[in-house]
Amino acid sequence: MGLREIKSARTRQRMVGVAVELFLEQGYDDTTMEQIAESAEAGTTTLYRYFPTKDLLLLDRLVGGPDLGERLRDRPSDEPVGEALAAVLRAAAADFDAPDLRIAEIRQLVDVTPVPRARLWDFHLSARTRLQDALAARMGRAAADLSVRLTATLALEILTLSDDHRRTRDHPTSHSAAIEDVLAGLPDAELVLPSGAAARAEPVP
Repeated sequence: MGLREIKSARTRQRMVGVAVELFLEQGYDDTTMEQIAESAEAGTTTLYRYFPTKDLLLLDRLVGGPDLGERLRDRPSDEPVGEALAAVLRAAAADFDAPDLRIAEIRQLVDVTPVPRARLWDFHLSARTRLQDALAARMGRAAADLSVRLTATLALEILTLSDDHRRTRDHPTSHSAAIEDVLAGLPDAELVLPSGAAARAEPVP
């Protein structure tokens, strides 16, 4: 990474850090882009160049890192798909364990704020598409193949389940510990799929 890229990354991190503090202190709706720019000692034009909309500042720590599709493509090509998926899920969970990122507080704020919550859903849909593409390459199937789509959906659901598991415990554990708990339970999980052998309704003449 060159000097310009390092400086740009630091500027971006400073803006996000300032924005998160302001959002958590005074609320998302009551925080303006002008306030964020001033507190970050940056021009408003510069702030908008990095973050065209305010919700992107709030969501950056949740979605700014490598997604599962990218991580899966970086795994060794001869690694079994299941092992590669477990590795990328562990890596994704570990990203959220740094206490100074305030991930839990950010997520709580997103959950009660309509605009960032809707944008986060859009990010999740895009991430699932990229994961399906990466899985398709590994599994030798089309991205639209049912096996690929179900595998991608299950992988993302495992992340969601681990976060729910972490947040609902009396003494919340780390994201890494929560994902390990869920992964450990998978071999004993009994998945019940809708039966394809069910009789189909007769078409109406």
